[in-house]
Amino acid sequence: MEQSNLGKRISELRKAKGLTQEELAEQCKISTRTLQRIESGVVTPRAYTVRVIYAALKEDSSFKNLHFEYVKDLFNLKKNTMKKVSILAVVVLATGFGLFTLGPQSNAQASNKNKYVEDNSRNIIWLLPKGLPGYGTYFKNDTLFLRVGKDLIKESNRNVYLNDLFVGCADECDTVFFTKATLFKKAKLVFKRVEYQEIQGYGGAIFIFPKYPLRMANNDKMYYWIGNYEVAEKDNKIYLNGVYQGEAFARDTIILRPRGTLSIKTANKRE
Repeated sequence: MEQSNLGKRISELRKAKGLTQEELAEQCKISTRTLQRIESGVVTPRAYTVRVIYAALKEDSSFKNLHFEYVKDLFNLKKNTMKKVSILAVVVLATGFGLFTLGPQSNAQASNKNKYVEDNSRNIIWLLPKGLPGYGTYFKNDTLFLRVGKDLIKESNRNVYLNDLFVGCADECDTVFFTKATLFKKAKLVFKRVEYQEIQGYGGAIFIFPKYPLRMANNDKMYYWIGNYEVAEKDNKIYLNGVYQGEAFARDTIILRPRGTLSIKTANKRE
């Protein structure tokens, strides 16, 4: 019988590693007879068996080639025609059912915050999936540590690290989603930023406000109402909810955060 592309590829990789059929079969926890039948093209292995063989061969690029050859051989209907037609029919039906149910399920998962543990350390919203062991939050010096299962998130001076690798910056009220690792993907962090709007102030300063509905009025002071907060400026003096915050001049920047903290950044040069 003609050797299949998949079987031929497995045989080539095995020989390149200097392994006998008996040695590879033992590592894969399958019988030598099964491996012989796979290499000769008598049987078409399951995807799981292909993954086991790949793991034993320890060749990442080979894994991709094995899957390619597996799919290519599957569509070769000249051999094992009825078996392959049955497999393809099951794949098509499963794919169709998955597409039918994917939309509603995805929307439900996206809106279901009950699947997350929420932590608001450092005024950042951390959303961590439920069900992982080893949750814990602690501080050391000026660094926040979030233990999520086997992974460790660190935040210092708005810089965020996952397992000691820098992954981005998180500002106040930003949301950071933790996605746990799967068989083919590493754990990762997804950032959702707070949107801001820029307003030119009466005295030439620049106001940066969260992108909430904004009202303005000019009486004895210039007033800005953003959500539950009132920002006012008069004679270069800045007030938040009636409390004096400092002075701001032309080209200075006043930043109001969503949680109601206000900061004034001075321009490098005064006009």
